[in-house]
Amino acid sequence: MYGKKNIFMLVLVSILVLAACQNDTSKSSHDEVLNDSSALSTDLVNNPTTDENQVVSLEQSGLLVFADTVHDFGKLTEGEVIQHEFEYVNKGSKEVIITNAKGSCGCTVPEYDYEPIPPGGTGVMKVTFDSKGKTGFNEKSVMITTNGVPSKYRLTILATVTK
Repeated sequence: MYGKKNIFMLVLVSILVLAACQNDTSKSSHDEVLNDSSALSTDLVNNPTTDENQVVSLEQSGLLVFADTVHDFGKLTEGEVIQHEFEYVNKGSKEVIITNAKGSCGCTVPEYDYEPIPPGGTGVMKVTFDSKGKTGFNEKSVMITTNGVPSKYRLTILATVTK
C-alpha cells in the first residue's frame, strides 16, 4: 500500500513540522521593529481621523458642513453640460484643507479652492456634469477627502437625460 520511501518522507515531514512548532515565536520580527528606536515614528502621521474609534471634539478639528449634499438637475437633454455649486462652511475650530475631490466618472468633474478654509470660512465645491452619452436616470457622486473630521464627504447629483 505505502512504500518505505513514502513512509520515510511522511515521518520526516512530521518531525520538521513539530520541530518548527516548538520554536519560541514570542519575539517576532514585528516586535523587534516596534522596539527599534531607529524605526519611523508614528507621530509623523498622527491624524485624529486615522483611528475610527477615537472621538475628536470640534475644538480639535475642522468640520465642513454642506448646505446640501444632493442636487437633482431634473430632466436634461443629452449633451447639456450643467453645473451646481455645493456651498459649505467650516464649523470646526481648525483649518480644513480639501486634499482631494474625485468624480465617480469622467462626466462628473469637481472644482474647488485649494486654500485652507479657516474656522467660520465658507466656500463652494463646483460640480460639472456632462450629459453626453448618459441617457436615462443618472446618479453620480463626488468623493471629497479633507484633513477634518469626518475626513470624507460624498456629494451626489441626479439627472434624467433624454435624447
